[in-house]
Amino acid sequence: MLILASGSPRRKELISLLDIPFKIVVSKANEDLDGSFSPEETVKILSFRKASAVAKDYPDDLVLGVDTVVCIDGKILGKPTDEEDAKRMLRLLSGREHKVFTGFSLVGKYESYSETVCTVVRFAPLDDGEI
Repeated sequence: MLILASGSPRRKELISLLDIPFKIVVSKANEDLDGSFSPEETVKILSFRKASAVAKDYPDDLVLGVDTVVCIDGKILGKPTDEEDAKRMLRLLSGREHKVFTGFSLVGKYESYSETVCTVVRFAPLDDGEI
């Protein structure tokens, strides 16, 4: 069986579109990194950590781990700490292009596979009311 190592409602929705049986087991993997990794490396490492952490308890299943980061001006934007931080980030992204990196890892009993994809996103200018 496929196990999604994520509690993300959006990831659950996307996997549901495949019309294959799966279950969700939220990973409790450590997501701390020292910041010396590129965005591509970061998402690949974290997706593998998430999948591997769950796979230890489900050795006969295929586990999918996923991680996504937003990158602008060469810097990774973390998760907003609060509403004001979210507004700051939206102002930074407003009217500009940024990159979204997603890493995914499939971990099975005998082998694993990891990949990274990058999507360029262009935000329309947002005014304070929209933000």
